[in-house]
Amino acid sequence: MRTPWVEGTDLERALERNEAFWDGTLRGGPLLWVTVPEGRPEGAPAAPTPPPVESDEWTDVGYVMAKAESDVGRTAYLADALPTHNPWLGPDQFAAWLGADITFKPRDNTSWVKAFIEDWDAHPGFHLDPGNRWWRLYLEILRESVRRGRDRWVTCYPDLHTGIDGLDAMRGPERLMFDLIERPEVVETAMRSMTRLWKEIVDTVSSIVLPAGQGTTNWTSGWSSRRFVCLGQNDFSCLVGPAMFDRFIRPDTRECCRHVDRIIYHLDGPGALQHLDRLLAIDALHCVQWIQGAGAPLPSAWLDLLRRIQAGGKSVQVLYSGAHGGSAEFKHEIDALCGALDPDRLFIVAAVDSLDKAEFIVRRAREAVRAR
Repeated sequence: MRTPWVEGTDLERALERNEAFWDGTLRGGPLLWVTVPEGRPEGAPAAPTPPPVESDEWTDVGYVMAKAESDVGRTAYLADALPTHNPWLGPDQFAAWLGADITFKPRDNTSWVKAFIEDWDAHPGFHLDPGNRWWRLYLEILRESVRRGRDRWVTCYPDLHTGIDGLDAMRGPERLMFDLIERPEVVETAMRSMTRLWKEIVDTVSSIVLPAGQGTTNWTSGWSSRRFVCLGQNDFSCLVGPAMFDRFIRPDTRECCRHVDRIIYHLDGPGALQHLDRLLAIDALHCVQWIQGAGAPLPSAWLDLLRRIQAGGKSVQVLYSGAHGGSAEFKHEIDALCGALDPDRLFIVAAVDSLDKAEFIVRRAREAVRAR
């Protein structure tokens, strides 16, 4: 992996520490991805003028790549962080690839789809149509990101809301809840298709990303020379109990984890905690990303939970960015995390608004580990 924004021994060290984190051999304290989005404006391409139609901010490939080049070039990368670009069409892109009508709201950083499965008996089944407009567009952006990012940045695997959340988007949550009770065998069949499609998409993206030699990443941050993917949390899982989780959700989660080399699970909010022990029992799962939710107490308030994840044999990632703690009191946060947890199995991601703050986070983490 090469990039003009992290050079020499700093790059070598970052690559070694990232890989060691996934191998379980990291020493010297937490993996730190600390960035300052406007930390290096000099010499970077100016931000392009947004197109007049909001949806074009995600669908105009020329604009998407011009903005990516500007954003990546203007960011400062500290400690173990590397430049990345994440091609995506919003959280419901997977459902759009399977035929759903999609609405884009790039300025709110989201998209949504209209449920379209009205009758399971009339539904032809799930497959990726090579001619699907949104799948073709995604692959075009992906290939262009890989081309322009050669020797510059790492192109991310997609944020895939598949599994039971994919069915939720395409069927609708209320109808899907009734299906679990009234037609469970249909849902099981559909879930096997979700697993197959997740693997198919990961394999397709791998065939495009890996030959560039930049390694892999995903929207959660982190890096590996091998296939490193985030498994999106099943938000729908918050609505079901243990028996339904084991029947309809856990097999898909387990098989997806086994399909790649490094995997992180996006655990989003207290409602998802009821199934944590079942997730921790999946041997192929390496790391759990805990997102407490915007406005909720910061990671230092969840030490019992984070210890529980590590005690279950997994590493843990926490995030500080924007409404998720971007303005945190970092001395307290870092001291609490490094004092209570195994720092070598801790992954801290922070996007902050000044180089001084970023440098303090890095320095404080190293001091806190030495003080143990």
